[in-house]
Amino acid sequence: MPAKYALYDELDDAGKETGRIQVVEETDDLVFATFEADELEKAKKEMARLQAESDREDQIEKEYLDWEKQCLSRHKITKDELRVFLVNCVII
Repeated sequence: MPAKYALYDELDDAGKETGRIQVVEETDDLVFATFEADELEKAKKEMARLQAESDREDQIEKEYLDWEKQCLSRHKITKDELRVFLVNCVII
């Protein structure tokens, strides 16, 4: 599932806003960065950077899985055989 980043107001333990902004990955509710309220543009840039990085990683994974599927079919091998081959290529 692709990650989705958003900006949230930071809350203290009592649930009150602290006046700071957090860059949050919504799926797992992870905070990646916290900025002061006057740094909204900086927070937006960081959120955009993280989202672009995540989208790129998702695209690379999709392309690899497509390639893997084609390779398995073309060479009539198992995933384990392909992974052993790839590991040996990297080691050598």
